[in-house]
Amino acid sequence: MNIVSRVQQKIKSFDFSWMIPTGFGISCALLTAGIVMLMLRGFGNMENGWIFSIGADLFCLAISVMLSFSCVLNYKSRNEHTRVFVILLTVSAFSLFLDETTWLFQGIAPLRGINHVVYVLHYVIGVVLVYLFWQYIRRVLKMENSLMETADGILNLLLIPSLLLCAVNFFYPLYFTIDENGFCSRTDKWYISQVYLCFALLIVILELLMSQASKRDRMVAISFIAIPLVNQLLTSFTTSITTQYAAMLVAIVLIYGVLFADREKKISTTETELGVAKRIQADMLPNEFPFLPERGEFDLYASMNPAKEVGGDFYDFFMVDNDHLALVMADVAGKGIPAALFMMSSKILIKNHTMSGGSPGAVLRTVNNQICENNREEMFVTVWLGILDLRDGKLVSANAGHEYPVLKTPDGDFELIKGKHSFVIGGMEGMKFRESEMVLEPGSKLFLYTDGVPEAENQNEEQYGYERFLKALNSKKDGTPEELLEATRNSVKAFVQDHVQFDDLTMLCVHYTGERKEETDEGADS
Repeated sequence: MNIVSRVQQKIKSFDFSWMIPTGFGISCALLTAGIVMLMLRGFGNMENGWIFSIGADLFCLAISVMLSFSCVLNYKSRNEHTRVFVILLTVSAFSLFLDETTWLFQGIAPLRGINHVVYVLHYVIGVVLVYLFWQYIRRVLKMENSLMETADGILNLLLIPSLLLCAVNFFYPLYFTIDENGFCSRTDKWYISQVYLCFALLIVILELLMSQASKRDRMVAISFIAIPLVNQLLTSFTTSITTQYAAMLVAIVLIYGVLFADREKKISTTETELGVAKRIQADMLPNEFPFLPERGEFDLYASMNPAKEVGGDFYDFFMVDNDHLALVMADVAGKGIPAALFMMSSKILIKNHTMSGGSPGAVLRTVNNQICENNREEMFVTVWLGILDLRDGKLVSANAGHEYPVLKTPDGDFELIKGKHSFVIGGMEGMKFRESEMVLEPGSKLFLYTDGVPEAENQNEEQYGYERFLKALNSKKDGTPEELLEATRNSVKAFVQDHVQFDDLTMLCVHYTGERKEETDEGADS
């Protein structure tokens, strides 16, 4: 990975959500400052065109504040597009504030020097605004092709000389002059300041002709060309009305109103569908506890916390017959909806074949062959499958590339049980799966989990690990299965803190007591 890629990944990992409320705060401050400055200046000795321009600037500043506030409230749209939009909106607010300031200082000789600086910044912000507008249009319309890469590179290169030409006005009257009485007027070379805008407009026109975006989205983007162009034609005959930045804000509002409305609708629909998928997945997993409370031989508890709306982990437990309890813990490679779909089919196959009476190794072999028959996406799942004989505590299990279980004997601590490992399910057809046997003494506790537990990471990219895992379990080793899961979950949460959960967190604990077997024996003796 090169340095540029590393920097880009680091930038993407940063939390830029603070930019949205910051943009709102800046817009509010600019609107407030604009109103205060107008009150101090008053309308005395102002031409009608100046008043019109100032009113348009303040009105558009108020619109910027409202749009920024809507982005603050609408937390669902706090993505890259929203951040770029708020940056664009904030820069637009600066341009409107500077335009208002130029008219407020117009004709005031003592403020001639300050107004000169404001005018230069006025032209600088215009170039920056055009550049940001292009970047925003490119993102929302997904303008990605070789022509646009070249055009974007040229636009980036022209940005520097365009800004330098604005700075030239500090020393030489290239775009404007301010006389000794404080009145500003354009020079004959003023048109140079519009070259960057014209080039950006040309690029947008070319992209709109080649874009794969919908016709309506392209028509909306044309507002970037049409509205400022119409405004330029209407105000080219006067120097006392400058509403180009107001016109650009109108284009921004139009794009926001149409494109963002569609995006919010899509997000809402997607979230609704994901919510349904999450409920369907939750209903696929047994979640009524206690499970078979009339059976005294065991107590168990399980939970799954997906990293995304839906996950690829799953657990299962069910009675094979009156004397055998099946336990399943599995982890599908991948996340999201594809993993969830693969998880559902895998869970159904494992349960169906286990209920048919096969041993764990035979069940996994059959399931593996069936999955490999139609696995074009080459997905796979790690599985631990065990069948516990409730009469004598004999546990027969098979491990298809899954994590080792953790066992606590009646008088001992929780320890990893490193049994036989086999290949994953879905990896290769015709694989055999080795079986392991052990006997759970009454009072033993078996803890199953997915790699989301030991591999949970904190902000320093340090893993939770097995040492902390076993320590958390042993801190509550005499607790119920539910208490053990809660202790582990709290320990992982305290370690991870605010770091984003990368993997699903799935756990199952069974406490084997064997009490019913003893009661049955006593009944037989009597």
